[in-house]
Amino acid sequence: MLNILQAPGTASGQTAVAGSFTATGNSATFTPIPGRGFNVSLWGTFVGTVVVERSFDAGTTWLPITGAGVALSTFGGPVSEIFEEPEYAVEYRLRCASFGSGTISYRISQ
Repeated sequence: MLNILQAPGTASGQTAVAGSFTATGNSATFTPIPGRGFNVSLWGTFVGTVVVERSFDAGTTWLPITGAGVALSTFGGPVSEIFEEPEYAVEYRLRCASFGSGTISYRISQ
């Protein structure tokens, strides 16, 4: 299931990405407004792993969010985090890297 929602009070064309994983796969992409924080939230009862990834080349290459080479954006349970992107035209997505059971609900919004 995938829903694209218009977020109230955002810049023209800015949307939230929301949906759920019941198997491995990728969410739709989200392009944040630079210099503003954006939210990534996961919830539900599930066994699985979700990775926050970004692309600098319009989705050809996806990289996990890391700090000093350590994956900072791999989550195995409910979480709500805030990220900030300084560059224009950088895309984000969620990747369900492993799935065991349940439903992983998600939302990326600004």
